[in-house]
Amino acid sequence: MQQTQNTDNQLYDTIRLSQSQQIRRTIHISMWCLLVGAIAGLGAAFFKYLIEFFHNLFFSGMFSFAHSSRSSASVWGPFIILVPAIGIAVAQMITSKWAPEAKGHGVPEVMVAVAENRGKIRPIVALVKSLASAITIGSGGSVGKEGPIVQIGASFGSTLGQSLKLSSRDTIILVGAGVAGGISATFNAPIGGIMFALELILPEYSIMTIMPLVVSSIIATTVCSFFLGTHPAFIVPEYAMVSSFELVFYVVLGLLAGLLSVLFIKSVYGMEDFFDSIHIHPTLKAIIGGLLVGVIGYVSLKSFGSYHVYGVGYDFLDLVLSNQVTSLVMAFSLVFLKILANSLTLASGGSGGIFAPSLFLGGALGAGVGIVVHMLFPGHTGPISAYAIVGMAAIVSGVTGGVLTAIIMVFEMTRNYAIMLPLLLSGVLSYFISRLLYGETMYTKKLTRRGIHIQFDKRIPMLKAIQVGEITNRSFISCHPDDTVEKVWETMHEHGLGLFPVTDGDQVLGTIGYIELHNAAPSKERTIAPLVHKVNICIPSKANLYDALLVMEACKSNILVVKEQGKIIGFVTLKRIMRNYLDKQRIS
Repeated sequence: MQQTQNTDNQLYDTIRLSQSQQIRRTIHISMWCLLVGAIAGLGAAFFKYLIEFFHNLFFSGMFSFAHSSRSSASVWGPFIILVPAIGIAVAQMITSKWAPEAKGHGVPEVMVAVAENRGKIRPIVALVKSLASAITIGSGGSVGKEGPIVQIGASFGSTLGQSLKLSSRDTIILVGAGVAGGISATFNAPIGGIMFALELILPEYSIMTIMPLVVSSIIATTVCSFFLGTHPAFIVPEYAMVSSFELVFYVVLGLLAGLLSVLFIKSVYGMEDFFDSIHIHPTLKAIIGGLLVGVIGYVSLKSFGSYHVYGVGYDFLDLVLSNQVTSLVMAFSLVFLKILANSLTLASGGSGGIFAPSLFLGGALGAGVGIVVHMLFPGHTGPISAYAIVGMAAIVSGVTGGVLTAIIMVFEMTRNYAIMLPLLLSGVLSYFISRLLYGETMYTKKLTRRGIHIQFDKRIPMLKAIQVGEITNRSFISCHPDDTVEKVWETMHEHGLGLFPVTDGDQVLGTIGYIELHNAAPSKERTIAPLVHKVNICIPSKANLYDALLVMEACKSNILVVKEQGKIIGFVTLKRIMRNYLDKQRIS
């Protein structure tokens, strides 16, 4: 009996063996991710120094890679308004000549490479994106670092995969590993980097994809820390929730963040449409946009004492998170100015990301809400910085659609676990409000405008969560090899089926179908034994529906006989599997 059972399950066991080989393949890919992570870490450190070089060059006229404060006035005085114009114009010329896909915020290009181009990205993109974005940010362009570092890491992962002649799936995993490593190193947030790649880049959640991402993130963060240190991205004071009543204020913050996220997305693409409608030379557009950004930065300097809207804006966030921003006018004014500056930078041809601007907007919005709450309920709330931290995660969640990414990354960048409950509440609320009102994220909108629609529904595959035994049709219908052709024809018409398993007791011999009967054209009194299509269509009841589909594909049959402890208990068809899957999808 045991030998028969083993023979029955031979095809299924072969399928399972191939899946175990995938694990070994994943380990092999993870080894290559050591290299991907190292390059991503070096790339993040190099990109940081490159930004500092161009900032020192543009704002102080010095050739230096050392970090300098963004809060002090430039040596150029009011002529500083020319600096962003020069930088954005140079960046525009670089991208238009060598890599047009490096223009803008970068992440959507990686998403479409994964979804439609089998993970293929041109190697030159990393170099062009690095240079153009460093010039844009260093000259005061109001963009972030995550778009460039995503393309840098993804480009190397793609190039490595293509050089090794890996499958498209393995190449895509290397692309995701490059993204995870780059984000992890840039923000010193390894878990957040992994979540960024899983939520926004890769098409699936599984240990087969998570393991390479973990390896890359660890290596990238470690390598980058040798150059930039291990300290968190932001230093924040200790926080403790004063009262559960505070959650009401965080609900309000989450709702406002959702609204602001929609406004930000519409502003970016509205400004892009406006600049596209102006029929002048692209470089002239870049100069005009850069001049406007320069004026906004100069207004910020005269009004609030610093060029807050220039670059990534971390100096402003440091002020907010140390509770040094107490002006409601300043907080809300900078929300407006940052949106305008970021939209102008990207629309006019600048290169950079929208993650840091989202953090900036969240910090400013959160500070504004925190100031109002302190004015109204001074004894029932935590510090302004707490609202700023939560606002940062809420805006990132609403703008990018990466809810877990936003929550985990902000937590890692501040390393304050006490704020986790408000982070979860406001982050989720912001996401749902922005999706209800707009339906697109900053990243997906760029793709849909080009007619590209990507499915990001990454729920745990239901086909792997349901066992065959759960949907087995226990009213087993089969034919015996001694049955006549006439009897089989009658059975087919009676049950409306064109294919039946042929069994002798609990032994499955194969299948008999309309095709075999039609092609052979036998007499009605003839037995079907010589007509049986001998194929192993058995599957154990413990197998999942995904395994069942693999077996169906391997044996070219849309019906399988389900066995349990060597006994036939029923059958399952392709139609039954798909109907069950669709029913589950509707319920969920």
